[in-house]
Amino acid sequence: MHSSIYDVEIMCSWKNHCMHFVQTTGILIPISKRSCSLVSVGHNGLSGSGSVGVVSFFLALLYSNTMSSAGDLEKLEEGAEQTVSERTWNSLNEKQKFSVVSGASLWTLYKLPGLPTIAVSDGPHGVRKPINPLALGESHPATCFPTASALACSWNQEAAKELGEALALECLHYNIQILLGPGMNLKRHPAGGRSFEYWSEDPCLTGRMAAAYVEGVEASGKVGACIKHFAINNQESHRFVVDAVVDERTMRELYLRHFEYVIKKANPSTVMCAYNKVNGVYCSENIYLNRTILRDEWRYDGVLMTDWGATNDRARGIKATIDLEMPGSYGVHNRDLKRALSSSDNDLTERDLRECGIRVMDLIQRYAPSTYESDTMAALENPIDFRKHFDLALRLAKESVVLLRNENNILPLQKGDESLTIGVIGDFANEHPRYQGMGSSAVQSEKVVTVLDALKKFTKNVDFAKGYEADDDHPEDVHEEFLSDAIEVAKNASIVLLCIGLPEIMESEGFDRTHLQLPAQHNALVEACCKVSSKVIVLLSNGGALELPWYNKVQAIMEGYLLGEAGGKAFVDLIFGEDCPSGKLTETFPVSASDIPCDRFFPGTKFTVEYREGLNVGYRYFDTAQKPVLYPFGHGLSYTTFEYSDLRLRVLNDSGGINGDDRFVMIEVSFRLTNMGLMAGKEVAQCYVSDIDSTVYRPIHELRDFVKVGLTPGEQKEIKMILTADAFSFYDIGVSGWVIENGVFEIQIGASSRDIRLRGQVTLANGVLQASSQAQQSYPPESVAAVCPMDDLTFAKRLLLSCLPPPEIFESYFHRNSLLKETSLKSIIGWILLEVVYREASKDITQGPSRNRQLLMVRKNVENLPLRVLVAFSRGNFTFNLLDALIAIMNGQVLSAFRGFGNAFVGMFFPR
Repeated sequence: MHSSIYDVEIMCSWKNHCMHFVQTTGILIPISKRSCSLVSVGHNGLSGSGSVGVVSFFLALLYSNTMSSAGDLEKLEEGAEQTVSERTWNSLNEKQKFSVVSGASLWTLYKLPGLPTIAVSDGPHGVRKPINPLALGESHPATCFPTASALACSWNQEAAKELGEALALECLHYNIQILLGPGMNLKRHPAGGRSFEYWSEDPCLTGRMAAAYVEGVEASGKVGACIKHFAINNQESHRFVVDAVVDERTMRELYLRHFEYVIKKANPSTVMCAYNKVNGVYCSENIYLNRTILRDEWRYDGVLMTDWGATNDRARGIKATIDLEMPGSYGVHNRDLKRALSSSDNDLTERDLRECGIRVMDLIQRYAPSTYESDTMAALENPIDFRKHFDLALRLAKESVVLLRNENNILPLQKGDESLTIGVIGDFANEHPRYQGMGSSAVQSEKVVTVLDALKKFTKNVDFAKGYEADDDHPEDVHEEFLSDAIEVAKNASIVLLCIGLPEIMESEGFDRTHLQLPAQHNALVEACCKVSSKVIVLLSNGGALELPWYNKVQAIMEGYLLGEAGGKAFVDLIFGEDCPSGKLTETFPVSASDIPCDRFFPGTKFTVEYREGLNVGYRYFDTAQKPVLYPFGHGLSYTTFEYSDLRLRVLNDSGGINGDDRFVMIEVSFRLTNMGLMAGKEVAQCYVSDIDSTVYRPIHELRDFVKVGLTPGEQKEIKMILTADAFSFYDIGVSGWVIENGVFEIQIGASSRDIRLRGQVTLANGVLQASSQAQQSYPPESVAAVCPMDDLTFAKRLLLSCLPPPEIFESYFHRNSLLKETSLKSIIGWILLEVVYREASKDITQGPSRNRQLLMVRKNVENLPLRVLVAFSRGNFTFNLLDALIAIMNGQVLSAFRGFGNAFVGMFFPR
């Protein structure tokens, strides 16, 4: 069994040193039995992750498991036939070996003898091939498909696979071999700045959609996918340095489970680690996450790479099986690697380095055949039919729209009704459609269709009012002149289409939302229009869940999230009944942000984010606590109706699955689904499992399977689902493994988490009699009552600690992980660094309506960069010696500064 990551243990050789820090700085937490690390755990805090696009700004600024000696390796190699990668590795000198485990540039890997280099690129919902590798905004045209937040609402795994296949084709067109997607972080809080890039608040749905996406990308064998960001990366605030403090059961059941599913089901070519720490250790050097879980338990043998600029200690990263550092660091870590390799403490072994290098070279060997000598040749050999891809984007978008409300069946509108006059209100409907997110995933769309464009097919009787400025820098303001124009349009229209949502300036990579409210002008528009019209239809464009205080005043609401370049046409086609809405929510819409269990601890402080809510994320909390919500998880209306009937449960096997092995088949679930309406449509049937007799706290039910079924009017189909052992198991921290308790389980089939249509029970008798005492103490059955707020003692028990460490640790000195923002507030050098970085990072942002929101994103990202990133993105022109000298000056340590400048000077003449 694996040791718990929360067992407080002091390694003998570190005893005296560690005890000092236990008393003054924090607690000692071994990440596995093989390593330990000093952790400063604060009382309130949070974590996050990042992306390639942000750091591309920065490039513009500065230009074990088993340890053995080299002799042991030679003996091993003598007795076994070597692969091409192994032979190549043995022919490299030390500097070349270091280069293999680091990128060659911002977007390429090391070039092996006789092979072309392979390229990587964003993004999850559209290929972003930079025209200039140093510029973020300028990229080649590509199809902008629905974002993950939108496509997830289709609940259609085949659609996710089709998206992956299309993205792979565009990758080949642009000579890209690794696509940096999909994003897989769970939506712990809907205010997360990158929620638009992620699938759901539920790991089952996230895992299945992401696995299908990966299978699509890699189906041709010519392009690889990269799942990200591993792991516990659920916010943007302080994402480079924050420590996510989470108990093992929560981590396993929520934040790792979907990663595990994708690894085992789709075996992606690469995995990207997150920026943040997990329980005191950076993901880029976390042995427990990367070696113990990902490699040893899940048996993953692909390439594990850093997020761009995530490296904190490269030697520790290699020890933790982080194969590839991105982007290329131009040898800035070579000296540290040499020192670690020669250390008598075996900080890093030749085997560690070799294993990482071989995996990287295997990746290069695998995808080298699909590379071309020039981008021109790649484009000629792999032409793209962008019209066909637009049609796919449209089909995916239409299947993703969620009809939240449809009072008196106001929708669909009648086609060909010449008396129909439509008043369209909102800048999103015309000049500034909101169809994608801002940041590293932003796509230079090949074609964009707005709501006004799409309406021309159905009617000429359209009047328009702008309603608001999509690029307004002050979303808290109300502009009366826009309101007046909108009211006039609404008065004279038989139907009002109100296109509102979240402008880019309110949600983006690099920062989190501070609330779940719409801009004040948007809410004012709804209230004003409802006073003069009884037929107001709201079309929402946003990256995450919202508070909608006026929801019961409008006749209909369509939630589109960010639908991609065909989003305007998707909305209009559905409004006029060209297709039947079939999307379902993949996250809960709360009445208020204050109802969310983790809201008190989001986004926390620079130091830590405490996951005190534990398992109570999304519907798992709201349904268990019977808390009122605006719209529940899985909710979505249709223009037709579906009847569920004839539930049958058959126990296929109730032995051998005690350990919760997800491959072990246990129960067959079957039922009938009938389209009772007059229109063809698709229904998402959701299967939830509830443990009736558990001796530990478990949410009232959890999604375990789902299927999307298309039915013509009157058609009936028999639906079958197979539940494997993981549908019934939980992670028992007392035995460090998955277990199934004996007892009664209820199988629920529903149209949403709060619309259960069928129920049946099965009794399992070959599991364990009860959970371990540790599991029961950390999660007693009644613990949902203590969720908000979670008390210190209960949280400490979940972490297997007797008490929590001090509330906060304030640093009185600067170091490599100090953020540019904090150094700028206390040091003139820090201020200069921040302003220079910001100026350089923003100099390529052109004048235009989007300039201010792009500048805000750049500013937020630059402020949250740690000082060490200056070195990582300098292409070798800015060294750690020079950085340390500047830090010494900021700390008032003049002698250390002179020593650092001296070392930097020596390094110029005696390079690595």
